[in-house]
Amino acid sequence: MPVCELCKKKVKVTYKCKACGARFCEKCGNKDKLSCEDCEEYEEGAQGRYRLEQEIEISSD
Repeated sequence: MPVCELCKKKVKVTYKCKACGARFCEKCGNKDKLSCEDCEEYEEGAQGRYRLEQEIEISSD
């Protein structure tokens, strides 16, 4: 039986994350996007920082 690399539980099926290659179960990621929860969180955080930086005006003296 396969083991999820994130929650370490034995599961019927695992999916391979397209970003990091981790094997995750249905509860530990998005099987439709083939993205584990760690990469999903990282992607959301990176997009949030990018948008914030876009909104900051930089003035040079």
